[in-house]
Amino acid sequence: MSEKIPALKKETAQPRSRRGQRLIRLLIALAAILLIVLFFRSPLSKIGEIQVTGNEFVSREEIVGALDIAPGDSFFFPGISKLRQRANELKPIETVLIVKNFPGVVSVEVKEYPQVAVRLSTDGSISAILSNGLMLPMPKGKLPDKPILSGWKADDANMAELCKALGDLPGYLLSDLSEIQPDPSVSYPKRIKMFTRSRFEVTTSIELLKDKIAYLSDIVQNREPGKITMLDVDYYSPYSTEIVAE
Repeated sequence: MSEKIPALKKETAQPRSRRGQRLIRLLIALAAILLIVLFFRSPLSKIGEIQVTGNEFVSREEIVGALDIAPGDSFFFPGISKLRQRANELKPIETVLIVKNFPGVVSVEVKEYPQVAVRLSTDGSISAILSNGLMLPMPKGKLPDKPILSGWKADDANMAELCKALGDLPGYLLSDLSEIQPDPSVSYPKRIKMFTRSRFEVTTSIELLKDKIAYLSDIVQNREPGKITMLDVDYYSPYSTEIVAE
């Protein structure tokens, strides 16, 4: 009895074109890897220049040192968020904007806490006080055009609170203040006395200052010099009435 043996299927030969395409893809991938390696070894992937703007109380060297980068370092690492975090560790800096401009330029624009006052030490040196309460040496050549804090202890918590309140004052009003003294009482432990260059004497409390700004601004701009009280009850008395009374 004879049995028919089925014919074996011939393996279909893979087209040469498909093998060629795979080879081309492999060569392209190898070329891309080689180019990436060469790029990261080239000067194009390195920092060539670091630009710093907006700084006044913190030096360029301090900012670059905090960033921990230098020309020749990788342009891509560390990232911007990490650099921003490092810069914000400097206490005078309120905000910082960091931009990387290819090729190789890192731009750092800082915004420091504004200066709100100055303080004279016993040796005659002048310190700048920022709105966050930080006390720093006055930069050379900078004129002390902010109010002088006199009679305050360096570790007085009320002084730090005052500096924050001064940061909320309009610029023209802050520049008009010449001196601020502590003037506490039993009823108002945070009471202060302020003297302006426009010859006003202002008595108020630190915690009330922010809410009293509008009243103070109106009087300073539109009234003759005199005494202003801004506590639970506000009142104004021109110096001229005191002279008449005498």
